[in-house]
Amino acid sequence: MTIDKKQLASLTKKERRELQREMTRIKREADRKKRKRRKVLGISGLVLLIIALIAAVALIVWTNLRIAGEGPKNMASDGIVLTSDGQTISAIPTDPRPWGQRGEAAPAPKEGVVPITIYVDYGSKDAAIFDTTNAQQLQQWLTYGFVQLEIKPIALDQYDEATDGYSSIAANAAACVANFAPTSFLAVNTALLDANPLVTDTDIDKAGVLKEVNTAMGAEDPDVTQCINDDRYATWVSDVSQDAANGPLPGTKVKKVAHAPLVLIDGKQFTGDYTKPTELMAFISQILTAEEQSEGKDESGDEGKADEKDDAKTSTETPAPEETEKSK
Repeated sequence: MTIDKKQLASLTKKERRELQREMTRIKREADRKKRKRRKVLGISGLVLLIIALIAAVALIVWTNLRIAGEGPKNMASDGIVLTSDGQTISAIPTDPRPWGQRGEAAPAPKEGVVPITIYVDYGSKDAAIFDTTNAQQLQQWLTYGFVQLEIKPIALDQYDEATDGYSSIAANAAACVANFAPTSFLAVNTALLDANPLVTDTDIDKAGVLKEVNTAMGAEDPDVTQCINDDRYATWVSDVSQDAANGPLPGTKVKKVAHAPLVLIDGKQFTGDYTKPTELMAFISQILTAEEQSEGKDESGDEGKADEKDDAKTSTETPAPEETEKSK
């Protein structure tokens, strides 16, 4: 607000003084409002900055939780599924299991291929015995394409406590190998079972597990090393272990994993002697025979039943050779 000199000259001394006071008041009020606006803008900016920082921290926390709960690659079923083209064993590639979801069903094998699923706890002495007895035979069947092998690493409380946490450390290591070096999984699987402190009577920590993994792989893999050191899949191991212990288990009538190993042949639990390799073969043969007989009955249907009746009628009406001779 400004007043020209002519207007100011026309005012009395008192009026000029009052005018000066009013102009000073107006300027002071304008300055006060300007400071208030700046303060409000400053507070708003600070609030927006705090909100942005909270959002960034929340995003980081959520991302870390998602990554921690997310499963490894090549284990969407919570197990690594191994197949062969008749010469080379390979893992069926999959994306990581999404955070907060249970594992999906393993892919069905080709016709004539027997699906075998093994829930493995690396702290179980029985699991180590089973692997020592049957691993070589299983690998041969797998290589020839006779079976599809799914291995699910878990860490049940009873074995984890008995081995001072070895079950969990080893299961995390197995998951790391499945994610970064799946072609080495079978070798690492055996190495971790052999290193079971209940088998060796020697305690083993994370550094020892890493050494066993590197030896089995033939060389150190930096990604696997960091994964093991960071316990990257520790949360996933805990989740899948609880799922296995509580059930239900997919693809089988077996309700839950009470002890390890749990060996399923086409969904049927193997209950034979782990120390006798012939028993696993016998069990598989028994399952296949039962399935073939079941399929035969289904395919024959009423026609098969009619044939059976005709055969029975013929056998009744036609005397046996010995009876014919006697009648003569």
